[in-house]
Amino acid sequence: MNLAKLFELQKELDDRIIDKKGLKGQNLLPNKILALQVELGELANEWRGFKHWSNDQTPRIRVEIGACKQCAGTGKTVIGDPTTPDCWSCDGEGEEIKNPLLEEYVDCLHFILSIGLELDMEEWSPYFSKIIASAENEITIQFQDIFRYTCLLRGKERKLAWDRLAAHLLGLADMLGFTWEDVEAVYIRKNRVNHFRQTEGY
Repeated sequence: MNLAKLFELQKELDDRIIDKKGLKGQNLLPNKILALQVELGELANEWRGFKHWSNDQTPRIRVEIGACKQCAGTGKTVIGDPTTPDCWSCDGEGEEIKNPLLEEYVDCLHFILSIGLELDMEEWSPYFSKIIASAENEITIQFQDIFRYTCLLRGKERKLAWDRLAAHLLGLADMLGFTWEDVEAVYIRKNRVNHFRQTEGY
């Protein structure tokens, strides 16, 4: 598994945000760590498996929204012009079908990559092959391990913590039933959405 392509896309987005928001030279690591923790909570909420008090523990993997709001269901960036590129929001499908669980996972991946860039981990990525699942193969334990390594990003061994964090997050993808191809495709689509949001003044 090679994260180099995703690191490159994340760097372009991070650089754009830093430039546009005037953040050059600021320590953004604490913000990124907190953002990752928030996204991990949102991911767990979409998974729902820890909610022993609820009758609904089914992961949110498919939600049909209807016609794409961005392109009004045409699948094109310019409504009425079939020669324009496909809509960035629905990938030219015209319909919005979302996988909230996968989308929240990808949001976590965005911040893990962004934190990795802060820690100069992108050079390490071509050699990355570790995928770690909890010894019990329990998703709840996997989430807890991920949260633990996220907290360790503030310590002296932050690069080692990031290495363990990334390996556990990739292990979680397997445990949730995601293929790397699915993760990469949704990451690329969400990256385009994030660039669009910057253009629109998000």
